[in-house]
Amino acid sequence: MVLPRLPPLAIASRFADDVLLTALAPPEPQDSDIVIIGITEDTLSGLACRSPLDRVFLRRVVEDLENAGVRAIGLDVLLDMPTRPEADMALRASLADARVPVVLITAQEATPLTEAQRQWLDTFLAGLDQGYANLVKDRLDDAVRWHEPRLSANELSFPARIARALGGSVPEAPFEIAWRGRPDTATPPFPIYPAETVVLLPKAWLSGKVALVGGVLADGDRHRTPLSVLGSNISGVEIQAHVLAQLLSGREHPRIAWRTELLLVLALAALGGWVGGSRLSPATQALVGVAGLGTYAGGVAWAMTATSTLLPLVGGSIAWLGGLAGTAGLSLWRERAERRTLLHLFARHVSAPVAEEIWRERATFMAGGRPKPQELTATVLFSDIEGFTTVAERLEPVMLMSWLETYMDRMVGLVAAHKGLVLQFIGDALLAVYGVPVARTSEAEITADAVAAARTALAMAQAAEDLAAEFAVRGLPPVHMRIGIQTGRLVAGSLGGTQRLEYALVGDTMNTAARLEALCKTLRRPGGPPCTIVVGDATRDRLGERFVLRDIGEVELKGKMQPVQAYELEAEKI
Repeated sequence: MVLPRLPPLAIASRFADDVLLTALAPPEPQDSDIVIIGITEDTLSGLACRSPLDRVFLRRVVEDLENAGVRAIGLDVLLDMPTRPEADMALRASLADARVPVVLITAQEATPLTEAQRQWLDTFLAGLDQGYANLVKDRLDDAVRWHEPRLSANELSFPARIARALGGSVPEAPFEIAWRGRPDTATPPFPIYPAETVVLLPKAWLSGKVALVGGVLADGDRHRTPLSVLGSNISGVEIQAHVLAQLLSGREHPRIAWRTELLLVLALAALGGWVGGSRLSPATQALVGVAGLGTYAGGVAWAMTATSTLLPLVGGSIAWLGGLAGTAGLSLWRERAERRTLLHLFARHVSAPVAEEIWRERATFMAGGRPKPQELTATVLFSDIEGFTTVAERLEPVMLMSWLETYMDRMVGLVAAHKGLVLQFIGDALLAVYGVPVARTSEAEITADAVAAARTALAMAQAAEDLAAEFAVRGLPPVHMRIGIQTGRLVAGSLGGTQRLEYALVGDTMNTAARLEALCKTLRRPGGPPCTIVVGDATRDRLGERFVLRDIGEVELKGKMQPVQAYELEAEKI
């Protein structure tokens, strides 16, 4: 989607797309390949056991569907708890001996299950066809819009596993869900039959179809989707049905290709800019702007209604109005130039909120279109890879760069997540700082920066462990890291000319952080963790009692006349 990644605009764009998809999409006939066997409140009221779900009932439903001649069965019921042993064993035997493909759901590691539940689930599913049912939700509005069909070559989602079992292909990358429409407001996109009535249904209603069995309760497993904007949330099994229908039919989302969308947005921006640069009066320009906006909105509605094509309503409207307003005057041009400077210096390696804070407070540290020198208190984090030379000798250049890029991408993301600024990459080393370029004005803010740096370092240590497992699968060496952290006074400003301008920090705090990182070499213990973190006394004073630190004592650091009290950071207290 060609749209700035800012929450208000993204929310508006998604809402507009949802309305277009739901209100204006042409009617579609009910899907003829997939049926939903719903476990309703009436179903549960007639069972001997509601939770865990009655295994005898489930086995009967599976066998009844087999006898009805379904093509495949998807069981969207998480079997993570035991019932009566004989009933559990009978259900498992029935699933293993089924005459048609039967796929069950499993859960990703992030799913909150107890160790006993996880062990029971893994034991029950061993040897059975399975796929994860976890849904990808938008972080802005918690809506399901995309589907992740695979985590690896053999780890497929629930609908992807069913499609594979039926001989279909599974995409490599996540895709936007092409929601199936309905014939009318009273008819759902897929036939839904209560699970307890399967044995009574005419075989013609089920024969040759894929049956998805799952809960369609009013108060459980319901999720927000684009279809919810003018209706209610839908059940998880219905979402799986939409995804499966898309996989089986090769249906694509009605959104135009991103290149076409980009060209459309650019054309609208250029047209708006031409109007804004004309010699029309401000009132006339405003009228033209409103008229153009209405004309474009009407075109977007027509495209959805007549051709089932989704055009970027919000993105295109913003491009039109932005282009029109973009040529308003010299002051706006100057502001854009200043913003470009800031983005070049800071926004590549910071989170969106930090980038916006930098832009809002630019007047406090900008002068003449570039950062002015200022003395401030900040926390510096310096990290380096231990044994990088050895790794570089072992790996081919392409594999080395992939290994290093994966590592750097993970670490930069952690710095940004904790509102830090990645200032430099120095070979395999990374320099991050907390508290620039907007100078902190209170002790609480300085302390918060030190805490953020410590939490980043611990997150990096955990990431190093996670990467070791990922790299092992690819036959790559693990990552061993050293991190040094120090808090103190710095001089910050810009160095270079207009062709190459860089934001730089100067001061003893920088040097101390680098020397503390080097000190980690002497603290590495055989068989120890993959990351060693050392903080200076100034940072230790800011951390208070929040963290577990081991007193190393006073140490002599290269280039410093006075010894520094150092501490090894081990964990954050719960």
